[in-house]
Amino acid sequence: MRKLQVMKKTGCVALAATMLVAMAGCGNSADTTQASASGAEKIVVATGNSFAPYCYLNENNELVGYELDVLKAMDERITEYDFDIQGMSFSTAVVSIDSGAADMVSYQLVPSDERKEKYIFPETSYAYSPLALCVKKDSGITGLPDMGGKKIYGTPTTYEYTLLNKYNEEHPESKFEIVAVTDMEVADMYRGVSNGTVDANLTYQTAFETISPAIGVDNIMLTEPAIIEESFQMISKDKPELCAAVDKALKEMKEDGTLSEICVKYFGEDYFTKYADMVQNSTLD
Repeated sequence: MRKLQVMKKTGCVALAATMLVAMAGCGNSADTTQASASGAEKIVVATGNSFAPYCYLNENNELVGYELDVLKAMDERITEYDFDIQGMSFSTAVVSIDSGAADMVSYQLVPSDERKEKYIFPETSYAYSPLALCVKKDSGITGLPDMGGKKIYGTPTTYEYTLLNKYNEEHPESKFEIVAVTDMEVADMYRGVSNGTVDANLTYQTAFETISPAIGVDNIMLTEPAIIEESFQMISKDKPELCAAVDKALKEMKEDGTLSEICVKYFGEDYFTKYADMVQNSTLD
């Protein structure tokens, strides 16, 4: 069996990422294109280390989560590559792929037009993420159609902001005001809903379940999912063969139920079946 390498400890991850970026900066663009002991090409995959349940460090300081299980299952199927998975911050992951220190980023990403100019994406997604509205319990808001004339937070640099604007364009009868914010923590967005600054915040179910109990606010709730977002691995443009291999593996994993099994393990439900008709991402069209 091929040896899958996973950087576990935060300090080691940061040091490794720094060293990789530094080497790439010195012009050694071939550093990540190495053969492993098995003869397969080594592929550096950047993912997160603090975004539970997708990619985070457990009580033993080990890198775990949905992303890791998907990558490990992919690595077992793609015999021509060996994945070296490294956990890091999102900004470091982007620097790493831009510099050539990483070949692929697996970080709950969507293929925006801007990203497609710089990177390539497989046709097959590896995650469905339900986005719902955080609202006051007595607001009467059950979904985006109830938001006409109301206010909702939005961060202009995010794909969710694009989705909200797209909804407004397609549904002028229930158009809402998007209150643009930058660098606002999710917890503060929930507080803004709680105190009436805005009427809603579009958020991941997993984030709400983790953060809302921690901030001591009990007058907010989640609606049913309003949008289902697809996530894709982001791959260096000079790795089209890798992109094709990743896409093939993901197609197989969807068809044989592997992705569904991993989804149930971390989220308690099979999103690929439950939300198949609600997927909103069409950026690969």
